[in-house]
Amino acid sequence: MQSSPTPARFFACIALAFGAALTGGGVSAVAQPAPETIGSIWQQHSNDPDVAWRDPTSHTRVVNLTAGFDSASVFYFHQNIFTADGDLMFFSGKRGDDEGYFVLNLRTGDIRQVSHQTGQHLVVLPRRRVAAFDRGDDVFLLNLDSGETRKIATVPHGYLAQAAGFTFTADESKLLFAYCDQLADEHAQLVAAKPKMEDPHLRRVDWVAAYEHMQRHNAIYSIDVDSGKVALVFQDKENNWLGHVQGSPTNPNLALFIHEGFVTVHIKNRLRLLNLTTGEVTMPRTGPLEQEGITHEFWDRDGESVWYDISSAGVFAHLDVRTNVETRYSYGGAPVAAASYGGTNVVAAARPGNRSIHYAIGRDAKWAVGDGFQHTNPWLCVYRLDKRNPQTLEVPVVHICDFSGTYENPKAEYIEPNPHLTPDFHWVLLSAHLKGTANDVYAVEIPSSATDGN
Repeated sequence: MQSSPTPARFFACIALAFGAALTGGGVSAVAQPAPETIGSIWQQHSNDPDVAWRDPTSHTRVVNLTAGFDSASVFYFHQNIFTADGDLMFFSGKRGDDEGYFVLNLRTGDIRQVSHQTGQHLVVLPRRRVAAFDRGDDVFLLNLDSGETRKIATVPHGYLAQAAGFTFTADESKLLFAYCDQLADEHAQLVAAKPKMEDPHLRRVDWVAAYEHMQRHNAIYSIDVDSGKVALVFQDKENNWLGHVQGSPTNPNLALFIHEGFVTVHIKNRLRLLNLTTGEVTMPRTGPLEQEGITHEFWDRDGESVWYDISSAGVFAHLDVRTNVETRYSYGGAPVAAASYGGTNVVAAARPGNRSIHYAIGRDAKWAVGDGFQHTNPWLCVYRLDKRNPQTLEVPVVHICDFSGTYENPKAEYIEPNPHLTPDFHWVLLSAHLKGTANDVYAVEIPSSATDGN
């Protein structure tokens, strides 16, 4: 059996393997690499089943791209991790005594540590070739070429501690984040006043009732990347908990966000669009669409439509925000409920075994990949959007990689996989502990048999 490869030797084989992020942020297109680049890595280490193997069920090829690291991970599924030229991929990791942020040069295969310090809410501004993150109340830009870290702003105390993550506008002039005042001190006092309550969830229910009657400061802020000016863009007057702020990848004046609710509070129609110039907020899902909860919203590459999951109906959905027309793609499975959609009574086939948490859209939106769902779907899945049945809305679902190691291993720290597709659409990049207990960055092949070569 071969020993695990050293990172320098290992990554030298995958130059040009990856490229620009595919779900937002105005990332420029890059030249597509040869589809067998990662395949050659798999072949090189196919005798080491801890590094490269075929899924026993689907026979899909799987390879650990950060073998040699103690741990490594990519960021949230809609957070860009690539430069616009497609030459650098940004990730966090630990390798011996070196812990921090790293870049993989996709043209030379070199891995370089660019910061020994860490923070939170990371995102790469692709054309600027910098990563934005915060530490305490300070916001920094990390140059991915030089490794220079520069503070650009200090926000009011505590805002970033309870922020919902950075995004950026399509022209990369501004960072955006949502601050949600969760009143941690009052929560602690409420819990302390009920010491005999053993179930923390019961305390949480009581806290929700108290929380909903408190006036809170929930708002969206911008940070000018060049001047560091912090500005209020939108303030919610109804005490809604805001999240998932994402700048449109094509329109620098448009962003989406959600009214996420708090703990057990369920807000069904939570999607909002925000005009960054006027501060106007619109609600694109109206009428019957308001009755179903949606999750994990993200922009399509066109910046004019949004994708999300409707787990209660067992569908993955696409919404054109210009026309407010929604198209649904059912996961498939045994019918569990009838629903009215588009004026027609259809069957909602919501089988939990085909649900995913996060999705990424394949070439020309002909298919999507999803990273499974804890305990009910231990599979990386391909959803054939182009094979949708117009009567039942069902699409074929292909299971391509067993994720039970990530979802069922009690000895490993669970982190969400957060899939990112390579620019040639042949591999999906994600964080997982598929073998052993260490979280690493893996590449899983998208087999042509699952996409009919598309």
